[in-house]
Amino acid sequence: MSTTENAARVLKTLKDEEWRTLAGLERASSGYGTPDLGRLSRMSRLPPERVRFATDALEKRGLAMRKGQGFVLSRTGVEAMALKDYVKKDLIFALGAIIAKGKESDVYEALTEEGTKYALKLYKIGRISFTSVRKKRVLESAQFRSWMTANYDAAKREYHALRKLDGLSKSFPKVISYSRSTVLLEQLSGVRLSQRPEIEDPDSMLRTILGLMRTAFAKAGLVNADLSEYNILTDGAMVWLIDWPQAVDASHPNATELLMHDVKAVSTFFKRAYGVESDSDSSFGYVTGRNASLE
Repeated sequence: MSTTENAARVLKTLKDEEWRTLAGLERASSGYGTPDLGRLSRMSRLPPERVRFATDALEKRGLAMRKGQGFVLSRTGVEAMALKDYVKKDLIFALGAIIAKGKESDVYEALTEEGTKYALKLYKIGRISFTSVRKKRVLESAQFRSWMTANYDAAKREYHALRKLDGLSKSFPKVISYSRSTVLLEQLSGVRLSQRPEIEDPDSMLRTILGLMRTAFAKAGLVNADLSEYNILTDGAMVWLIDWPQAVDASHPNATELLMHDVKAVSTFFKRAYGVESDSDSSFGYVTGRNASLE
């Protein structure tokens, strides 16, 4: 069972003092390292004996781990708190099947009580090192803060990037909300270009993608900074540009270099996979607004 599935499974079983202990552990872990019972009691505003019972229960469920005399959150604990946020906001009623699994994130289907389907993206940056740590049942404080910060920041950055892109094109995913290391998005039905699906008009699709990059740059002031066939979805006709946690502002010192990298990555893929010829310099001029149209 994955950490996400475990988080969903235990969601309704946790008592108020266990939620309060989790929240206290999150605050303490992000700022004070590995809290002992005394500090965790103060952060949770609960008596030490109640915190002791709560941490025992959280450890048994896999939501927290012991380190010496202290405690750290597990990935399951973080994801349980995020799921609780969405439930409280009436954004998620049930968690569905996994949609995609990547090196740095997993995506699950999420449903509202009315049956609306969303995509819940959960960042798993540091997945390999965290798994080995979990086997040893120990995690250094600095290592945890680094993992926690990386995942929380990635979710926050993607949320704010997609908010800037909202309304500019249906090809930019609509973001619903975010919490901790997760982002809630509209669910899309395409497959990644990396799977080389059959495309009705590859030349037209490449032009569409370059146009979307131009829109993001000119109207939202954003460069994806990691665009490739792995984060472009299509259903054969429609196209979507996904994954924006690494996006940078157009004013960033390296924005031009990163944008050129994106243009070349996409152009190279379309030439290799679909035989579409394009000039990277001309395409770059179009994306940046120097050229009024694609040659």
